[in-house]
Amino acid sequence: MNEDGKLLLTGLLNSLQKNAGEHADKLKFGVSDLNEANDTWILSRLRVEVDQWPRIGETVLLKTWPKGIDRLFAVRDFKLFDIKGNALVRAASYWLVIDRQSKRPRMMANVFRDLDYPGLSAIDQRLEKIPKPDHTDYHLQIETKKNEIDVNGHVNNVWYAKWVLDTLPDAIIKEKSINCFEINYMSEVFSDELVDVELGWNDGNKSFLLGSLKRNEKEVCRVKMIFK
Repeated sequence: MNEDGKLLLTGLLNSLQKNAGEHADKLKFGVSDLNEANDTWILSRLRVEVDQWPRIGETVLLKTWPKGIDRLFAVRDFKLFDIKGNALVRAASYWLVIDRQSKRPRMMANVFRDLDYPGLSAIDQRLEKIPKPDHTDYHLQIETKKNEIDVNGHVNNVWYAKWVLDTLPDAIIKEKSINCFEINYMSEVFSDELVDVELGWNDGNKSFLLGSLKRNEKEVCRVKMIFK
């Protein structure tokens, strides 16, 4: 929770990730199931739209479901509700199944050909590539740590969001509320590496932020944040 008693972005992303994993396990497509064929899940793209941030002590309901296949991606959506049934947060995520040795993606139509989809949608748009910022307003260099590594041996996806938030001045975090957070994961990051976070307002619009994360000048991630 932040100083206002609202759920932090990283807390929300952790919850989405945890529930996605648990539901995939129930459908027999979890990490342990894929590992039997030497495969694993990799999160590629994520978009979160917030109508209202949950607050401390509030009871909420999170629903998640596999939405379908889009090219090489398995699409999973989420909705977070309050106890009255009002939608608080909507999210869409794109996942790859990759071979753990070759790092090459599997064809989703072959992996999930027998899975039924509910025909529901939390976000009615495709998740496309995020543009690169054309200038830098904020910069921070991060050294990755061992406690940031997940079961796939690389930095867990939630840490990228934390690095972005750590790069922003405290005044922005306190004065602005995140309305939309979108991220593209482009390359793995490992322990004890240096990552440069570069953020810039889009065309001077102080509500629309673009970001690029780099390791040795190679992009590993792009982000987009819209504030209100």
